[in-house]
Amino acid sequence: MLRVIRDIFNEDFRKLTVQGSTAWDEVTNYLGFIAPELTQKIEKYTGTGDLFADFRVEEQLAKAFDRKVYLPSGGSLVIDRTEAMIVIDVNTGKFIGKGGNLEETVTKNNLEAAEEIARQLRLRDLGGIVVIDFIDMILESNREAVLRRLVECLGRDRTKHQVAEVTSLGLVQMTRKRVGQGLIEAFSTTCDSCSGRGIHIHMEPVKMKAPAPQIDTPSSQHEDADEKDATAHEFHESLNEDATTEEPQAPKVEVKAGGRKRRRASSSGIITA
Repeated sequence: MLRVIRDIFNEDFRKLTVQGSTAWDEVTNYLGFIAPELTQKIEKYTGTGDLFADFRVEEQLAKAFDRKVYLPSGGSLVIDRTEAMIVIDVNTGKFIGKGGNLEETVTKNNLEAAEEIARQLRLRDLGGIVVIDFIDMILESNREAVLRRLVECLGRDRTKHQVAEVTSLGLVQMTRKRVGQGLIEAFSTTCDSCSGRGIHIHMEPVKMKAPAPQIDTPSSQHEDADEKDATAHEFHESLNEDATTEEPQAPKVEVKAGGRKRRRASSSGIITA
């Protein structure tokens, strides 16, 4: 607890709420010795319930464990951890912007993602090599603005870090010093069943599940259409499960008045002129 106060608590915080008499004495004595000006920001919890439950801290912890982080505008981040590095992918999601300018929309989403990435690195205490895949931007000025925003937001991080230049593939590489346990390591254990891989290995090939047959779909019930107006999808309908066991039949040809031929697609029952 004292280490967290030493590394994180500063004048940017509005207050620090402490529950329990023992913890209160430790915090007040520690801050009174190293930072007396911060003692006025300490508040003792007087409620009867649990401090974390009343301030919904457990709910925020559950969100911090999730690999997907939603941005306020509708975009999202996907944070994946590997043995060698941490990979962060930026997606626009529901964020469509205003005015119909794709470059402007992407840039705003990337700027918002840069701020959230810096926050997630501190919140989850992620360390090591971090690779960030921002959404591709055409203008060099926009790429520089996103990189500059990321560096500015990381300036509040006391953990040693270094941001490299954008690679030729549009990826941002950075390193952050690994200090102690991360948030996931502190609140999780490795799965005994799969040893943390997330999959089960079988000695024999796994039989793939057959896709569900398409029955009574709207695309399988069309009115007669002229061949020149028919789409390729109408001539390549998926067979129903019962039809797959039947032998293919030759297309039937019918003659209409006026000498025009009507061809019946035996796979879908569509007649085209």
